[in-house]
Amino acid sequence: MSPATPSAIMFRNEMWRSAPAGILDTAYTTFGMIVAVQVFAASDAAKAVFLSSPRAGMIAAIFVVPLLLRMRSTVAQTAAVTQLVGAGCFALAALFPGSEVMFITGISFGFILFALQIPLMTQLYRTNYPREKRGRLYAITSITRSLGAALFSWAAGWLLGWKMDSYPWLLWVFALMAFISGWLTYGLPATPWEVPESEDQRLWRSWRWVREDRDFRTLLISWMMMGVGNLIAYSLFVEYLANPAHGIALGAEQVALLTGVVPLVARLASSYHWGVLFDHAPFFVVRITLNLITAASILCFYLGDNHWWWGSGMALSGLSLAGGNVAWALFVTKLAPEHAVAEYMSVHTFLTGIRGVLAPFLAYGMVEWWSFTTMAWVCAGLVVAASGFIAVRKKGERIGGREVRPELSDDEAL
Repeated sequence: MSPATPSAIMFRNEMWRSAPAGILDTAYTTFGMIVAVQVFAASDAAKAVFLSSPRAGMIAAIFVVPLLLRMRSTVAQTAAVTQLVGAGCFALAALFPGSEVMFITGISFGFILFALQIPLMTQLYRTNYPREKRGRLYAITSITRSLGAALFSWAAGWLLGWKMDSYPWLLWVFALMAFISGWLTYGLPATPWEVPESEDQRLWRSWRWVREDRDFRTLLISWMMMGVGNLIAYSLFVEYLANPAHGIALGAEQVALLTGVVPLVARLASSYHWGVLFDHAPFFVVRITLNLITAASILCFYLGDNHWWWGSGMALSGLSLAGGNVAWALFVTKLAPEHAVAEYMSVHTFLTGIRGVLAPFLAYGMVEWWSFTTMAWVCAGLVVAASGFIAVRKKGERIGGREVRPELSDDEAL
């Protein structure tokens, strides 16, 4: 790629942005819950609010695309503004480190705002990355993102293990990383939003694609089944290991190692290969494979009773997340015409948000009545059922080929 091309600019800024984004990931996956459990002894309701906050942002994302149409802004600028305001929310939590209310509120609103820009970033990937390299380029930045998260997880886990009262420093780091991420996003190619004047601009306009696109509809239903099972199990990883009420009560350093470092190392080792598979393998086959790995990770983690089983489960989780992140972020680029990518993605993120908001509350409700073992079997069963749904829907149809369908340009679509 020539240094002056939009693809090169996009890739360069995404590489610089990937490490700060990876550090921010740890606020949600590991350290936010460690602080909530071991510093504030937060209630189940407060923890569920925190865990569901990014998904609430995904629900709100359904309105971002039509609002962008009305504002006539650029995609990159809108995505950057949401991240910069999110940085302010993280800073608010850091300013009042002793307040559980400010901690939950600031961190939660920060993640809500960061979730709003997901469809916009997917639109930028579709516009600026070449089709034949899109998965690999995204995977390379994911590797750097995972490396940043893994190194930070190790260092921050050691810091909290040494002195739990040092957690306010982490909050300031998260605020700084959010600001850097927004600043680098602002420098991405300023793709304007261009759509025919006659195009429907209602806030719910994106839903028409669910009715018109059978492949899209099939994947959304399957993803809902898989996502509910996966997110319920995912919500309780740190809870299961860190909360003394469940009989394990590992220290912060061990929890950070198992739930932060181990899966991220697995993601580092496999992200590029998943990117290559995404570019060249039949997508439905890739999605089914990822589902089966996810189901295995859930059973391995919750049915195991020692560090080796927990570590193996988290390694499998990292393996599935490596491919799942590429598939989740880019699959609509294989279905949608260029001008409709953000609309497809806004529907996808909306439904992800719905299950993501419900999953933490369902998770804590399930373990209130059931054992972790029963919960694990139910979650794994949902994930396997999602694969079966895809297989049944695609039976008798051609699954081969490089893409679900040929990638359409705007002119072809219109």
